[in-house]
Amino acid sequence: MDIKKLLNTLTIEEKIGQMLQIAPFFFIKNLEIEVAGNVNDLALNEAKIFRAGSVLGIRNASEMIEVQKNYLKKSRHQIPLMFMADVIHGYETIFPVPLALSTSWNPKLAYDMARVSAIEASTAGLHVTFSPMADLSRDPRWGRVVEGFGEDPYLNQIFTKSIVEGYQQDDISKDGNIAACVKHFAAYGASESGRDYNTVDMSRLSMHNDYFTGYKAAVDAGAHLIMTSFNVLDGIPATVNKYLLKDLLRKSWGFKGVTISDYDSLHQIIEHGCAEDDKEAAIRGIEAGLDIEMASSCYTNYLKKLVENQTVDIKLIDQAVYRILKLKKQIGLFDNPYKGASIEQEEKLVRSANHLQRAKEAALESAVLLKNDGILPLNKKLKYVMIGPYAESTSTNGPWSWHGRNNLNHQLSELLVEQGISLILTKEVSHPSDLSDSDMELVRESDVIILALGEHEKESGEAHSRSDIRLPRKQESFVTFSEFMNKKSMVLLYHGRPLDLTNIMQTNAILDVYFLGSMANDAIADLMTGVNNPSGKLTMSYPRNVGQIPIYYNHLNTGRPKTDGGHNEFVSYYLDVENSPLFPFGYGLSYSNFNYTDMSVSKKSITKDEKLKISINVENTTNIPGYETVQLYIRDYSATISRPLKQLKGFKKIWFDQHEKKTVEFELSNHDLSFMNGEGQTVLETGRFAVMIGSNSETLTKMDFHLVKEVVK
Repeated sequence: MDIKKLLNTLTIEEKIGQMLQIAPFFFIKNLEIEVAGNVNDLALNEAKIFRAGSVLGIRNASEMIEVQKNYLKKSRHQIPLMFMADVIHGYETIFPVPLALSTSWNPKLAYDMARVSAIEASTAGLHVTFSPMADLSRDPRWGRVVEGFGEDPYLNQIFTKSIVEGYQQDDISKDGNIAACVKHFAAYGASESGRDYNTVDMSRLSMHNDYFTGYKAAVDAGAHLIMTSFNVLDGIPATVNKYLLKDLLRKSWGFKGVTISDYDSLHQIIEHGCAEDDKEAAIRGIEAGLDIEMASSCYTNYLKKLVENQTVDIKLIDQAVYRILKLKKQIGLFDNPYKGASIEQEEKLVRSANHLQRAKEAALESAVLLKNDGILPLNKKLKYVMIGPYAESTSTNGPWSWHGRNNLNHQLSELLVEQGISLILTKEVSHPSDLSDSDMELVRESDVIILALGEHEKESGEAHSRSDIRLPRKQESFVTFSEFMNKKSMVLLYHGRPLDLTNIMQTNAILDVYFLGSMANDAIADLMTGVNNPSGKLTMSYPRNVGQIPIYYNHLNTGRPKTDGGHNEFVSYYLDVENSPLFPFGYGLSYSNFNYTDMSVSKKSITKDEKLKISINVENTTNIPGYETVQLYIRDYSATISRPLKQLKGFKKIWFDQHEKKTVEFELSNHDLSFMNGEGQTVLETGRFAVMIGSNSETLTKMDFHLVKEVVK
């Protein structure tokens, strides 16, 4: 297919149609009766609908085939529709939510998630997924932290890259591969007050060093699409921001793919106060370099007139449509309009045993043991009761779980009993006062109370921001109840964001299980009973209270820092709470214990052309084998621009047998020691650095070295 030749045969109406994305029901329902409201709202008619270029969402292969057939019957040039959807952490086989997946510190699991998702989604005829979300976020009030990989730019880059590669592999035209659309460009995770869709206002320095790095990693990994974000940046909505879409994305980064708005976000620039009406929105969108508008009709209804009156240059439309048609060719739609869609393959591959096993493997490594006073693993000689809002729940898929069905998931209580745990009561209650007299007798008879607590699935995710991030509905009363009953307790914490856990710290153990997907409870049962050893580590700091937010490990120093043991009151601190988080970035316990000793560096000084080798001995001091994630951080003590106190620059997740000791080695290059200035240029400056290694961002062994112009002989 010669894309340029095809483009030259299209009318202006047909070109503009390729830039419209609408829902599938427009093509298979009675337009006059069943979707009249939607048609009227968007000012669409049948002709405009059947010139649209792409579809948002699809139920299955059967529906995709029906939609494509109906469309092609009325397509003059037989240009197939392209089907896109939000496949975030699984299609029907659901993996841990992305925030939990990142706590595995295992990018291979992220790749596996993307592969399984791509294989299953492609059987339904999906060609593009709106994933990964590369938005860096340091505010747990924002509901969409559940979709990202935490507060650290380095980790965000690695997981974003792995997911893009998992979806696309080497060729998106092959069955089982789909195109990745990275989102939300840009800096959406920094919405003020953690309130979704809110304003973003930050320095270019923060943008380039922290918030842009995930998107750049996706572009470098070959992502075919970029979705714009809802927020403004520099006072301009991202959807029509020329600096983002032209200067940065295309000129600086060399992106050749397709840009697409988020849902209705082109129309929404009117509410931002950056366009008088849809006509002006269309002008700003096309001039900024937005190729596809999702779920609004500014382009469809106004671009033709704007070209005819010479307000808009037709070349801008041609450039956008060329990119769209090129993507369709890359997917292979001109060779097979029904690419991937297969009812037979759906039945064979979706929620297959192999896919479920891979989801369980991811869940096993994504839970984080936050506290353990020795009551985990569970003891088969003891009696347990399990109470709380999640005690009988199978709602473990979490937000954005696409076609995942919670009713197919297993109950935790049944799995624990199968493993020989004496569970004498399991009851889903919202408050301890809901327990009956007979329930209370069993509680008295028990040795340990398991408290299944947390958020509902819909209390995190898009449009689900919270100003109070304590356990909702006063669930800390369960911990108080356990104390009153003079019973040991443990908390299973189901949720989608970091929470303020200060009020439940008197419990004996906390196993942080987020929303771990289709096989969540299967994995949790194995972790609770010691079949598997917890290995997850946090990728967002947990605050002591909401007033500390934003709290993140890689912050800048102040001119008056608070120091341990210092007595000067005129320093940067709170009167009512420590500066430090309740649980820091990188933190997570194990049933094993690991001892770090004998750190060394290869040189005390290196030049920019040399590499620094760092090593440390790590020993499992217990009889329990397990994983340990060894983390490497640096600090640049003095630079022309203030640098963070710590920056993650490497990590290795390593298996240790019982009492095994290993030497763990890292290497730093000038790339690791450089940073970006406000113009996005790479800067490398000589001076003194610290290198730190440890089990989390606060428990570290440190050594200094120098980066010099040349080594003095």
